Amino acid sequence: MFNKKDKKKSQEKRKLTEGKKYRLMNKEEIIRKLIEKEEILKNVKEELLETKKIVQEKDNLSKEYLKRLERLQADFENYKKRQEKKKKEFIEFANEELLNDLLSVVDNLERALDSTKNEKNAKSLKEGIKNTLKGFNNILKKEGVVAMKSVGHRFDPYRHEAVMKIEIDKHSEDIVTEEFQKGYYIKSKILRPAMVKVAVSVKEKKNTNKK
Repeated sequence: MFNKKDKKKSQEKRKLTEGKKYRLMNKEEIIRKLIEKEEILKNVKEELLETKKIVQEKDNLSKEYLKRLERLQADFENYKKRQEKKKKEFIEFANEELLNDLLSVVDNLERALDSTKNEKNAKSLKEGIKNTLKGFNNILKKEGVVAMKSVGHRFDPYRHEAVMKIEIDKHSEDIVTEEFQKGYYIKSKILRPAMVKVAVSVKEKKNTNKK
């Protein structure tokens, strides 16, 4: 009877010990699983941050590519405008050489016309030259060639070529007093500068000689 009681107590004691051990194992397992989950969450957070960083870098790269594309488009538009301008200028001024040759003919006709001023019997020749010259001037005008006015205007090295100077005591120095050969514009550009005589003050010339 005593043995049976001891045996029963021993079994109960073993059951309690095993129960405690099981509970302890369950607690350790739960803690271990929690630690694993925390580690997994940590890894997920790190991956999310890395992914976010990569996305941000790609977004920045996309913006940079977009800026470059916009700059290239702007450069291309400017290039097109420059080419169109060059093409327009080429068309406008393509006949410069021909027009310069025509101007030489006009010069000769004008000289011939001037030489007939004192010849009474050269009336018909004079009329012929006048008509020819008028025809040439009409052609030039049609091409946008216009004679510049020089006499009485201030000397401009871009528009005038000084081939002679005249001394004056007045204050109107650097004024064109005579034109030997007309200057011409083609559209907004100078086709040929005028050959002129320029007034120079005596005082200015004396100062130049002293130097």
